[in-house]
Amino acid sequence: MKKIYLGLLAIMTLFAACSDVDIPASASDSKGVVSSISADIPEGSRQLTLKWTNPEGDIVAVQIIKDNSDIVELEGAPTSYLIKKAPTNVEVVYTIRARFSDGTVSHGQSIRLYIPYEAKKASAFVAMLLPNDYATGSADEKAAADWFQKNYVNKNKGVIVTPATIDQLDIEKQSAVWVMCDRIGVGNGWEKLPGDLASTATIAALKAFADDGGNFLLTNHATQLTVGLNRIDAAYAPGIFGDGEGGNNGDIWGVHPIIGNVEGQIYDHSGHDIYRGLTYEPELFAGIYCFEGPGVKGDHNCMWDLNAYGFAANPNVVKTWEETTNSTVLGTWNHVVDYCCAGIVDFEPTTSFNGRILAVGLAAYEWDLGGGANSKQDQLEMFTDNCLKYVSEPSENKVAMLVANDYEQSADEMAAVDWFQANYVNKGKGVLLKASEIDKLDIEQNPMVWVMCDRIGIGQGWEKLPGDLASTATISALKAYADDGGNFLLTNHATQLTVALNRIDAAYAPGIFGDGEGGNNGDIWGVHPVIGNVEGQIYDHTNHAIYWGLTYEPELFAGIYCFEGPGVKGDHNCMWDLNAYGFAANPNVVKTWEETTNSTVLGTWNHVVDYCCAGIVDFEPTTSFKSRILAVGLAAYEWDLGGAANSKQDQLEKFTSNCISYLK
Repeated sequence: MKKIYLGLLAIMTLFAACSDVDIPASASDSKGVVSSISADIPEGSRQLTLKWTNPEGDIVAVQIIKDNSDIVELEGAPTSYLIKKAPTNVEVVYTIRARFSDGTVSHGQSIRLYIPYEAKKASAFVAMLLPNDYATGSADEKAAADWFQKNYVNKNKGVIVTPATIDQLDIEKQSAVWVMCDRIGVGNGWEKLPGDLASTATIAALKAFADDGGNFLLTNHATQLTVGLNRIDAAYAPGIFGDGEGGNNGDIWGVHPIIGNVEGQIYDHSGHDIYRGLTYEPELFAGIYCFEGPGVKGDHNCMWDLNAYGFAANPNVVKTWEETTNSTVLGTWNHVVDYCCAGIVDFEPTTSFNGRILAVGLAAYEWDLGGGANSKQDQLEMFTDNCLKYVSEPSENKVAMLVANDYEQSADEMAAVDWFQANYVNKGKGVLLKASEIDKLDIEQNPMVWVMCDRIGIGQGWEKLPGDLASTATISALKAYADDGGNFLLTNHATQLTVALNRIDAAYAPGIFGDGEGGNNGDIWGVHPVIGNVEGQIYDHTNHAIYWGLTYEPELFAGIYCFEGPGVKGDHNCMWDLNAYGFAANPNVVKTWEETTNSTVLGTWNHVVDYCCAGIVDFEPTTSFKSRILAVGLAAYEWDLGGAANSKQDQLEKFTSNCISYLK
């Protein structure tokens, strides 16, 4: 942590520095002004104590004004004020003035501060902020808190805070905060949020967290904090509001992720990360992801009526709203197919608001159905987990792709690099590294690395990987990265690195290997995600996260996800022949392999229905190897079909992005 020092301190009168502050006409110079203002900042801390001398007179309160706008009023006549997390790396003006018993307010004195500071931001650790009385005030809040406790707190991934413990919210400990409030009779307006969620101290702490670049998930009635935190103007507050007792309802509720119904103005967000792994149900309403089944529902919408803000269509009110607020509408109510309302909004960081806010204001997002079971509970929980991952991932984190120094020698590697460049590097989400740049691979910025190698005539064995992928420096760096817990996607010939990294013994190296020139082939190739053909020993992975959103084609071979259509194919398998390792069936060689290597076989070759080979293997972390390795050794995973178009290119790309998301 860098030493903090006072970069600039200047004292001035209110008229010189804070002329925009509204001072009552009755303010009186004769009663004096606050004087002798100073700032105390301990070395190595961002904690700031303002000190001053009050004027003579019957003082009933002192006001602290930050940048002419944020006002904190302290009762009595204090002469100091502690700010535990002062804004840093930006010039801030604090003005102090006194209020007298007769209602007059003194002129003030200001101090201008600039505190340089480099915070070490937390990595994907999440806070959940609930009202002080959440355990007794709301069954929905209590149910959400119980889930968070089990899945985040107990797994050392999160912490629950309340306004009473708001000081625990710290960008150096948590990268994001989920603010949850879902109440009967709460009333419309962020100032009415219960349990001190709207208190001066809570709002100040949340604003400080945002100033530091902390991100927010605001759900249910807490979406109103978009106004309370000054992210949007009060005129744009959520206007579709409910807080009634509700009642029994037999419908299924969820979110419609496709916005709009005018050709050329339809915005399909069904593939967004917040929906990853959810089951899309096109036959329900206009096509929805489901959050709750039949039960007792509160119907507590707290979302945006986009027709209520006087927007001119440009070309529609959704786009006008997005451009006005620098946001993206990611979902609307079940059956809504036009542009009328925004139920899930992703507010991007701005020059004046450093944090991201993901606001979920749909009544469908409900955690307690009158005490009854929710038939869509798994979907609600997966959605929530997705949202938390989305807002908690540090923005500076980028996935890495590692390729051979001479990757241009392979049309397949070049095509994969071009896709990664366009979809990750150019969007600020990824970094491309050659083997010669391996020192740039850093667990603090790269949570996973994709190692790609697909060559003609390469020869079998990891030591033969080209372009310094097998060099001592590269292997040493990858081992160090694994020791730090970085994850790997190894594709094509790079699956052999499972041996080089000491994740598996050399005796278990991929044995089904091809590196020939290949030729024209008219078949469709892909992966069979259902392993085995013996009753009671069939392992169906069709719903695994790596296959999310892909089109399953049961009529092709034994049922496959398709990666490549007809064309010139290399037929470069680099996968595992499970019958070649001398395994005794227990009850079959797939299970024996999985137990021996602490892995899961997620896919095999197109038409293979027995237990003979493993084309996609998910190697779990172990006590001696802290990283996860997802190895894709199927020849079907191919990026260039002799320069021709791949009719299944969208599936190949979707699968790849799924794999990257699974590992990061």
